[in-house]
Amino acid sequence: MDTHKNSYTAEFPFYEENRMVHAAYGAKIAAHIESAGVRSVLSLGIGHAEVAKAILKPLGSDPFLRYAVVDAAPQIIEEFRASLGQMPPGLELVESYFENYQSDARFDLIEAGFILEHVDDPAVILERMHHWLAPGGRAFIAVPNARSLHRLLGHLAGFLPDMHGLSSADLALGHRRYFDLESLRALVQSNGYRVVRSEGMLLKPFTTGQLSALDLPPSVWQALLQVSVDYPEISNSFCLEVVAA
Repeated sequence: MDTHKNSYTAEFPFYEENRMVHAAYGAKIAAHIESAGVRSVLSLGIGHAEVAKAILKPLGSDPFLRYAVVDAAPQIIEEFRASLGQMPPGLELVESYFENYQSDARFDLIEAGFILEHVDDPAVILERMHHWLAPGGRAFIAVPNARSLHRLLGHLAGFLPDMHGLSSADLALGHRRYFDLESLRALVQSNGYRVVRSEGMLLKPFTTGQLSALDLPPSVWQALLQVSVDYPEISNSFCLEVVAA
């Protein structure tokens, strides 16, 4: 469905912030693909396409590599297809809900970036990912953080009564829930995974509106991305790298 496609356009207030985080997440995955010699990848969702484009860089040079991208929004799929010009070898674009996607293939790497906060039942998605993951494969799971530093400050200041409450922006993005580091770790472990690494993505001290008013230079935004890596528990979002237990 294309219900929330406008949240992936430059007119959306959080667009640039989200794009930076997705790009950092994509770079993390691309680095693993290159270092681990990954041969096949499954992406759940396209979103800003920053992640898919990062993955295609190491994958695109080898026609024997397989990259499947699953998304339920036909317009987002077609816009991504058009942005590529010529389809890279091995790329498959599949219009499907994650819950309905069928594949007998096993993938060396599965990335589920910023989708578990959207779906009806995150445990169902994690169970299906387990089926698609090749022996010895890795999965990367990224979500927004309920206990981001700016939310913690807002809560202590009395502006945010419920740390896991959804804002109007969350609803516009199609979010159904928030995770924190502890709750997502517990969920993936209860669904047959072992966490091998946790990393933060963007240390966000203030709200998007407040940060926009500061007009921070790109170097400061990059510093906020870099320093967040070691602080997943208070970063604006975080990534778990997991293997089958």
